[in-house]
Amino acid sequence: MSVTLIMRVPELSPGRYDRLLAELDLDASPPAGLILHVATEGVGAINLLEVWQTGHAAESFVAGRLQEALRSHGVKDPLAYRLEPLHNLFAPDEDVIRIIGRTSLPNGVRSRVRAS
Repeated sequence: MSVTLIMRVPELSPGRYDRLLAELDLDASPPAGLILHVATEGVGAINLLEVWQTGHAAESFVAGRLQEALRSHGVKDPLAYRLEPLHNLFAPDEDVIRIIGRTSLPNGVRSRVRAS
């Protein structure tokens, strides 16, 4: 059953999030089972919503890659997240999704992060 992984990372600024994603290199090495990744800028935090093929795939990524990557980017607090069953995923305009989210980082951010 597909699930959503929902988390808020208070210690992660947008710039640190961008560097973290560049380090994880999700474009070249996407985690098995990841369907969709969405990040928003919350007040003093990055909020993440991901859609996964299974809860096991999501938990494996969190334990195997994400926790350590967050620690290496200065996130000291334990990662709090929740998994919920996916009830529906609706994408009425797939072309727009391809344009705005073809890579894990926006074009301008990707070029700045990889150059530094």
